[in-house]
Amino acid sequence: MTRPASAASPSRVTTANRPIDERRILGRYGDDVDGPLVLCVAGIHGNEPSGVHAVRRVIAQLAELQPAFRGRFLAVSGNRPALQAGRRFIDRDLNRGWNVRRVSRTLERPETVEDEEQAALLEILVPAIREAAGPVYLVDLHTTSSASPPFLTLGDSLKTRMFARKLGMPLVLGIEEKIDAMVDYLAEFGTVGVGIEAGQHEDPHSVDLHEAGLWLSLAAAGCLPEDTKVVDLGACRTEIREARNGLSRVFEVIYRRAINPEDMFRMTPGFANFTAVRAGQIVAHDARGPVPTPMRGRLFLPLYQAQGDDGYFLVRSISPFWLRVSAVLRRLGAPKLLPLLPGVHRSERREDTFVVSRTVARWLVNEIFHLLGYRLVRETRRHVVFRGRKPRLRKQGESTD
Repeated sequence: MTRPASAASPSRVTTANRPIDERRILGRYGDDVDGPLVLCVAGIHGNEPSGVHAVRRVIAQLAELQPAFRGRFLAVSGNRPALQAGRRFIDRDLNRGWNVRRVSRTLERPETVEDEEQAALLEILVPAIREAAGPVYLVDLHTTSSASPPFLTLGDSLKTRMFARKLGMPLVLGIEEKIDAMVDYLAEFGTVGVGIEAGQHEDPHSVDLHEAGLWLSLAAAGCLPEDTKVVDLGACRTEIREARNGLSRVFEVIYRRAINPEDMFRMTPGFANFTAVRAGQIVAHDARGPVPTPMRGRLFLPLYQAQGDDGYFLVRSISPFWLRVSAVLRRLGAPKLLPLLPGVHRSERREDTFVVSRTVARWLVNEIFHLLGYRLVRETRRHVVFRGRKPRLRKQGESTD
């Protein structure tokens, strides 16, 4: 099988220009090449079929009612073998390893089922993004192993924030600093991307919430007008608001408990997503004994399934005030002042990357860089490395400004 060639940057990923495997296409709608493009990936984890069912509902309704539609909608299945088997993955987690080094190796020498699936997704998504004349939005559909209200994961760019807020779900920032997920990798191509986590895997309501989230995504992208007759957008917002049940609007990830099979990790039953926990609270057991939380926060994505390398995360709420402050600072060009701070210098290899000395810059380093739109990408004993969220490649022939 011919696979895309690759190099050390998303801007140089190329495809084989062969016919798309139509079995992966869940549906497409619209033919306005000058409008926005909404890409949807459903089932990148095979035990999360809710998004596949929701996409089929949306495509069927669009096809039946033929509403006024600007742009294009393309939906694909993620991990087809794992979906067929009803497992999170076959050989490895397909929503991990979306970084330049791993993708390059995968495209050059695919070794696992998920390597082949990752390459097949890139063969569809990369050309679609590069050929789009308008803005590109990426919606990745997920569910959780615990009971959960709907929420969004996203990289904290201003464009992504603006899009995400129109969907009416709580926002969870910073997970891209803990895992290498598809949405964050494709953001380097200039996409505005969110992950919609609709609820628990087997809960039928998760399909309804995914469907509501998809309709609102199409409206937020500008594909559907607010007064569209194809669906009641007000009812979609109400359904999401009621499922949210008053949950705070913005959170950030502050801790990840990584695990492997040898740990024999077992989450204590009964924890729902966003449950408040205190420092030192026993939330699980593993081969070494009880697993206490290292700090207070809210339990996030507790693991109640056989497969996975994330035991749980912790999140904390963020005041909307700080989001407004960060938006003002970014628009005023405050990131240009970062090289003037003590202990901060720009990387010689990448203009959008800063290296911070732990011995010189000790106070509020993460908070300052997060406010200004940078993500932590690497830590050592002596340095912390932050990288900007500005895409390296918008689309062929376009600026990244």
